[in-house]
Amino acid sequence: MTTQVTRRSAARPGGGPVAVRAVLAGVLLLAAAACTAVPPDSAAVPTAVPSGVQRIAAGGEPANAICTVRSSFAPSGTPPRVIRDRASGQGLVAGVDPSDATMSHWNAETQQFEGFNIDLLLAVARAIWPGEEPRKRITFKVVPPGQGAFEMLAPDHPDRVDLIATSLTASCERAKQVLFSNDYLDSGQTALVRRVGGRPEYAGIEQLGGRRVCAAARTTSLAAIAGYRTADGARLVPVQAAHPVDCLVMLRQGQVDAVSTDENILLGFTRMTPDTALVTEPPRDNAQFCRYHDGRRPCTWFTDEPHAFAFARDNPDSLELARFVNHVLESTRASGVWSTAHRQWLADHPDRGQPTPGPPVTSWPPG
Repeated sequence: MTTQVTRRSAARPGGGPVAVRAVLAGVLLLAAAACTAVPPDSAAVPTAVPSGVQRIAAGGEPANAICTVRSSFAPSGTPPRVIRDRASGQGLVAGVDPSDATMSHWNAETQQFEGFNIDLLLAVARAIWPGEEPRKRITFKVVPPGQGAFEMLAPDHPDRVDLIATSLTASCERAKQVLFSNDYLDSGQTALVRRVGGRPEYAGIEQLGGRRVCAAARTTSLAAIAGYRTADGARLVPVQAAHPVDCLVMLRQGQVDAVSTDENILLGFTRMTPDTALVTEPPRDNAQFCRYHDGRRPCTWFTDEPHAFAFARDNPDSLELARFVNHVLESTRASGVWSTAHRQWLADHPDRGQPTPGPPVTSWPPG
């Protein structure tokens, strides 16, 4: 069942029902916080594995084969009429992830979504309906990670959303399915491992050859794991789960050796589970993926991950919304909204600041 957090329950502390998926995410995070990490060779009774977990065959394409998109349509300051003219109490419908601690997590105390993506969405709502309370104009709906969310952009979907605002990588393959905004955050894929004796159990991705590395199904992260080769030619063992949080629980239970996805997501996991740590040693030959890394610490990225909002393709209303979102993203540069949100939610994320849009495109997907 697809679940929803309504505007009222998201905006008023203690009011209204909490979405089932948000509750599930909370349960998984509590489990991650409470369970004791178990070494892989432990003789303890095996713990339960989340449903849908499976090993997959390693792919033949190297991780750097994933093509990225950093250009979108030219910004427009005209709000999309089909959304602007919605009745009072209705408005923008955004698909989010309730368990992404840095980007869009559900705060059970305040009964609302918070995070970097949420702050940007609130800026969009303020621009469409100046003077109104933006949270009263946004409906947050929970969507699956990766391209699993794209079905909810379809006009006939019972829980249709206007845009997807998860930690979504803008890739060339995905651009065949959806329309992207301009890049609003540069990141890269790395790995989270257990902390042993105060240090990461594995120093870097190169030490994970032959080890079980988990990512969510239908994500670029999983594809990159399947395609990675260490310096000596070893493959990682890809393990897919329904959600990155499932991977985190499995890591702490000793069922996988690492979780691998975008660093902005993994930073949130380290805040929730202090007995985990990001790897610290760079992968081999990864300079091409570190162009947008700020160099404050060694770059452990082995993919390039521009983040963008996604919209339905071949839909004039969605095109209007995408162009308006691009306008708002650019306005957050001068207003300081982007930098303020980054300091609050991603202060330890090593990107070089708000991305500069590429040359605008006139057709989609970009050529």
